[in-house]
Amino acid sequence: MTGNAFDPLPLPSGVPVPMYFCDDPCKIAKSDEHATYRQRYWMCSNFVFEPTLRQRRINMLTPPPLCDFEQWIDTEINPEDKEFLEYMLRWDAERKEMYEKRLREEAAKKEHKEEEERRRVAPNREEREKKLERARRAKAVTEENPDTLRKGK
Repeated sequence: MTGNAFDPLPLPSGVPVPMYFCDDPCKIAKSDEHATYRQRYWMCSNFVFEPTLRQRRINMLTPPPLCDFEQWIDTEINPEDKEFLEYMLRWDAERKEMYEKRLREEAAKKEHKEEEERRRVAPNREEREKKLERARRAKAVTEENPDTLRKGK
C-alpha cells in the first residue's frame, strides 16, 4: 500500500487545532531535519510542496508556499528517535570511513601496479636505447664514409 504525501497523520488527543491564515484545512507533519527529527507540527496544506520519493530523486523544484503557517506540537525529540538518529550518524560516519579507506587502497594498488609496469619496462627501454644509439653511430659512420657499405660486397 502506498501512501499519499498529503494523507493526514492522526491528530494528537487534547491538542487544539489552530486556525490558519488562509482558512484551509490543517494537517500534521513530521520533521525530517536533524535538530527536530520526527517532531510533529501543524502546517497548512498549502505551506509546502511534498514531493514523492521519485520526485525527490530527480530533484523536482518546489513551488513557493502559499501559506507559511507552522506551529510545533512536540517540543522535544523522542529518546528512541534520538538514539536512532545517533545510530544513523555513526553508521554514516563508518560507511564514509570505509569508502575513503577503499579509495586509499585502490589508489595504493594502482600505484603499485604502475610501479611494477615501470620496473618491467625499464630493462626493455634500456636495451632499446642501446640499440638505437648503436644504429645512430652506424648511420653517422655511413654518412661520413659512404664507401663503408660497399666494402662488404
